Amino acid sequence: MMLWLRSRSLKRRLLLILLLPLGLILLALSLTGAWMVQRVVQRAGDRVLSGSLQAISETLEMQNGYLTLDLPPSALGMLENADRDNVYYSISYRGKVITGYPELAPPAASAPLNEVRFRDSAFHGIPIRVATYARLVPQLDAPVIVQVAETVKNRTAVAHRMLAALASGEIFLLLVVGGLIVVAVDWGLRPLVTLRKEIQLRSTKPDIDFAPLPLAHVPQEAQAFVSAFNTLLSHVETAFQTLRRFTSDASHQLRAPLAVVRTHVELLSRHSDGSTEMSGAIGDIHNAVKALQHLIVQLISLAKAEHPPAGEEDSQIFDLVETTAATARNYATRALAKKMDISFESAVQQLEVGGSAIFAGEIIANLLDNAIRYGDAGGHVLVRIPDPTGRVEIEDDGPGVPVKDRERVFERFYRLPNAGDGEGSGLGLSIVQALGRRMGATVQLQTPAGGKGLKAVVQFQPVATA
Repeated sequence: MMLWLRSRSLKRRLLLILLLPLGLILLALSLTGAWMVQRVVQRAGDRVLSGSLQAISETLEMQNGYLTLDLPPSALGMLENADRDNVYYSISYRGKVITGYPELAPPAASAPLNEVRFRDSAFHGIPIRVATYARLVPQLDAPVIVQVAETVKNRTAVAHRMLAALASGEIFLLLVVGGLIVVAVDWGLRPLVTLRKEIQLRSTKPDIDFAPLPLAHVPQEAQAFVSAFNTLLSHVETAFQTLRRFTSDASHQLRAPLAVVRTHVELLSRHSDGSTEMSGAIGDIHNAVKALQHLIVQLISLAKAEHPPAGEEDSQIFDLVETTAATARNYATRALAKKMDISFESAVQQLEVGGSAIFAGEIIANLLDNAIRYGDAGGHVLVRIPDPTGRVEIEDDGPGVPVKDRERVFERFYRLPNAGDGEGSGLGLSIVQALGRRMGATVQLQTPAGGKGLKAVVQFQPVATA
């Protein structure tokens, strides 16, 4: 019970608040009903027992100095029932049983005249209900005590049947009312469920949606919360846009100074004194500047990928075969510099897909950059369009990526522990994923059929032909 009270579920708390009083009310009705059933059954049985008692007592009279009794068959016959209760009677005068069952002794205290009294007793260990009546008979100086008793099997059976009917009715009432309460609570909380689905739907979209939540169908009690949440969304959007602009602007501003630094480093290397220390220092500076330039280019690409879609730029139709082939040709020189073979295969001559040719080229370029950068020297890189479904495969025979890390490598700045290339920034696959989300493409990393290396599979959206 305390766990329900402390539950964070609003539905559970409402159901507890509504069902607990209902249960207490039904419990009170059960106790009251049981008490009423016992009284009704007792009174009905006592009324029949009283009628039998009075029918017997009315036949008492004195004849020739003797007390006579004309016991009518109906006097005890009215006590017959389906449960075959046993019936006992006794006539007593001055504490002595004149006729009847001696075991049915008169009460110890004197009974009031002409008034029927009832009591519970036992006859040979069997519970019985006894009715007692005292009346004065002419010519006698003391009242005659008439007693009629019956076992209580029928009374108990009737009470049990009535209690069972009462319990069945209350259980049915509890189920009906409880079901209606559950339906009512669900209906009352439906606007909150709709609001939750609206928020969940936004989390599945490729782009972050900072638009305020609509207040039209929000309950009055939740409007203050939703308004505060919309205000928070506005602040987060402002901070997000500011950070994105800062990243983009800073990256653009750093490109020119780094180009100047790289130029001077190359000039310095030409006019150095040729010492080992100087050559090493200049080489380190050159490599650092080169890596920093690569990082800045990737930061600009990432900022562009995360920028909201700009309409026509993201809804073009282009030839995937031409775009892929052109990008592969651009990386042929880099592959040859590392003594790697690069080849392009396509099962179709032309394949129209939707999206942006520029973004698709950047996706393929980043994957090719990784394949060449981390592939083994003297290895092979294969770029393939295997079918007209819009799928591009880039396969290398390098060390590959362990299966357990294939989700993490899409995180920003994450690099494998054994990554040997110091120029890598850990942003390439993040850019691929961001550009893919923007144009509706998916990227997966798989193990090639030969079991060695890595195969990146990009699924673009083909244009349906009439």
